Amino acid sequence: MGSWRNSLQRPVGKEDLVQYVGIDLHKRDLVVAVEDENGPVGKPRRIRCEDEAAIVELFDTLRPFRAVIEASASYRWLYELLSPLGTVVLAHPLRLRVIVTSRAKTDKLDAAVLAKLLRLDQIPTAYVPPKAYQELRDLTRARGRLSRAATSAKCQVHALLGAANVHPPYRVLFGKRGCRWLGSLDLGLAGNLRRNELLLRLEHYEREKAKLDAGLAQLAETFPEVEALTELHGIGLYSALLIVAELGEVDRFRTDRQVGAYAGLTARVHQSGGHDYHGHITRQGSRWLRWILVQAAMRITREDPKLRNFYTRIRKRSSKQIARVAVARKLAGICWVRLRRWHREHAVA
Repeated sequence: MGSWRNSLQRPVGKEDLVQYVGIDLHKRDLVVAVEDENGPVGKPRRIRCEDEAAIVELFDTLRPFRAVIEASASYRWLYELLSPLGTVVLAHPLRLRVIVTSRAKTDKLDAAVLAKLLRLDQIPTAYVPPKAYQELRDLTRARGRLSRAATSAKCQVHALLGAANVHPPYRVLFGKRGCRWLGSLDLGLAGNLRRNELLLRLEHYEREKAKLDAGLAQLAETFPEVEALTELHGIGLYSALLIVAELGEVDRFRTDRQVGAYAGLTARVHQSGGHDYHGHITRQGSRWLRWILVQAAMRITREDPKLRNFYTRIRKRSSKQIARVAVARKLAGICWVRLRRWHREHAVA
């Protein structure tokens, strides 16, 4: 690495020249490309992710620098490692693909393109939540995965009963009585084995959800703003914590429409000439926020008369799925307004 680092030496009298660093991050290694105001500096270099000391040593020689990382599942450790040394921005991957289209794609080219776009101030940035919000996201998303996995297992149990033409005598199939009844059924060798495996899986999910719920109950003390959401019908503590975690700092949104767009609940729009076409929702943004808002929308319409009337009006001219999504979009704005008002009322003078 020494010869490459020597090629990055700044000219005499240019100590304050900002270095623009593009980082193409992967699971096991990362590629670093550097530019200054005059263009590329040296050649892109690959470093193993486990060698954090070498990464810190390299970026210490590049100070002052501005670095860019494309948002991914594993960006957080590198962001926290480099932030004390210089400015690090997070690139929005979807918007970045709109800007950059190339027939040739290599790790070194990707890093070089990131560095060039950063120097030209053309990086579409993504939001980096503070550490407290990130920890809350990790817990609420883990709990959400367990809930979705449990729902999938329950659907498989219903499919197993349907294939055997067996109809449950209980309305709540997965309560104590329902589970005892399921365990007593004779569905044949293959059916019994599948049934037992699914019931064990559901027990595991419920046990792990209880552990996460205990941890979330402790974290709730750190986020007292959830009280602004739990006042709404259909939003419990977990739902409120997930919404708070996904929205992050609410002041970063200017309108409720931006919140709906962030949740991927706004319609696609295509305009050309005199034609204006509105399609399905974009589904771009936080899928976890979109999921919990739709879940809450199904419950809140049973209790809140205004949202129930809104749901009914949409349902009369379209489908129940579209009406439910419309309620979820409106609920996103309601939650944002409530959280913003809470923060303003409790702001430290």
